Amino acid sequence: MAEWTMEEVLRLALRHETENFAEYKKASEEAQNPAIRAMFQFLADEERGHIKLIRDKMAEFQVKE
Repeated sequence: MAEWTMEEVLRLALRHETENFAEYKKASEEAQNPAIRAMFQFLADEERGHIKLIRDKMAEFQVKE
C-alpha cells in the first residue's frame, strides 16, 4: 500500500474537486432540461464547497497549491 503525505492527499483532492466542479458547471450550462440543469448546478455548488474545505485545510497545514 502506498504511503501518502498530507500535501499529496490535499493536492490530489483539490485537483479532483476542481475538475468535477468544472464538469458539473459546464453540464449545467449546456443542459436544456431545467431539472437536469438544476441537478448539475447543485452538484457544482457541492463541489465548490468541497474546494473551500480543502483549501481551508491546506491553509491550516500550510500546504501550497
